[in-house]
Amino acid sequence: MALRDNLIPPPGLPRRLATQNLLFGVGAGTFLTGSAVFFTRVVGLRPHEIGIGLSLAAAIALVTAVPLSALTDRFGAHRMWTGGVVAQGLLFAAWPFARGFWSFLLVIACLELVATVGQAGRNVYLIEALDPETRVRTQAFSRSWLNVGWSLGAGLAALALAIDTTPAYYTLVLLNSALLLANAYFIGRLPRVPRSAAAGARRRVGAVFADRPFLAVTAVCAVLTCYMTVLMEVAPLWLLHRTDAPKWWLGVMTVTNTLMATTLQVAVTKGAHTIGGAAAASRRAGLVAALGCPVYLLTGATSGVWTMVLLVLATILLTMAELWQSAGAWTFMAELPPADRRGEYVGAFRMGGSAQSMIAPASLIALAVTSGGWGWFAIAGLFLGAALLIGPAARRAARSREQLAGVPAPVPA
Repeated sequence: MALRDNLIPPPGLPRRLATQNLLFGVGAGTFLTGSAVFFTRVVGLRPHEIGIGLSLAAAIALVTAVPLSALTDRFGAHRMWTGGVVAQGLLFAAWPFARGFWSFLLVIACLELVATVGQAGRNVYLIEALDPETRVRTQAFSRSWLNVGWSLGAGLAALALAIDTTPAYYTLVLLNSALLLANAYFIGRLPRVPRSAAAGARRRVGAVFADRPFLAVTAVCAVLTCYMTVLMEVAPLWLLHRTDAPKWWLGVMTVTNTLMATTLQVAVTKGAHTIGGAAAASRRAGLVAALGCPVYLLTGATSGVWTMVLLVLATILLTMAELWQSAGAWTFMAELPPADRRGEYVGAFRMGGSAQSMIAPASLIALAVTSGGWGWFAIAGLFLGAALLIGPAARRAARSREQLAGVPAPVPA
């Protein structure tokens, strides 16, 4: 029964939101698994053009995150979430017509922009629709179901890659387009929630950049999200170039991560719905991530079964960091912003993640793999520093929030 409680969300809005995320995961998993092949075979790009285009699109999303997310404060979370998903669905339907670098850049940049709007709308909707404890558990269920959908989508993509024809590759993007449009209909039927009394007022966008305590929390959380770069990019390269583990062991590591993210995400959110609980969860994330780094380093000196076992152990530690960091970040993003600027603050929080995605891959790969291994200690130091800083940063941001509001932050409707 306990396992069921951690896998199946309660009926009502939590289950509807998890179902919506499952649909999204199927489409996203289908496209992203086969996207590299689609871009090279259909759009006609060379590998370096794909990298340049993705980096430019990420940079555009980074600098526009706050003004675009602030549209949620002006026009409402439900409307912007629905509109953002509709726009994504229509843009994915345009992929079969893209040819060459410039059309690729246009579509991928537009997708980043509307995804920013849609994601801000979704986050603010959850903040306004659910109380803190229910919200964190609902986010956890949604993330678990997203992983299930992602796995299903990856299987569909594998089938298209096995068929290896242009129509099969068109299916990758058109299926995602159809699922996004179905998702938009699904989202449109979710219940409306009351907005803040100050919502919709015209105001100068950018006040979040003067809120240094909140930006400090955002920066520390961005460092903690480096677990993602370690799991997805650094560890695979380390296995291939610095260990004697077989290549297929990467699949075992991926399955380990996916199973843990699916079955444990809800359980580790207990107590993370308060600022103090979120700080404690984030601290644990930094500590276990720091512990995982020297375990990766050890695999460069071991051989055979020991190497394979240690790689799985490191994956378990970094996956626990992923689960705890996610739980903490959801609460920080919900409880620290002013009620009438939630979209703007969500956009600033997103900027931290975007910056990490731009800077961390090359930096951490150079530290760990190119250095020969000593850089794992530097990466561990980053995680340890973030673990030590997140508590004081969160307490300072909470005090600042209360001082600005004059009273403690209101409980969401």
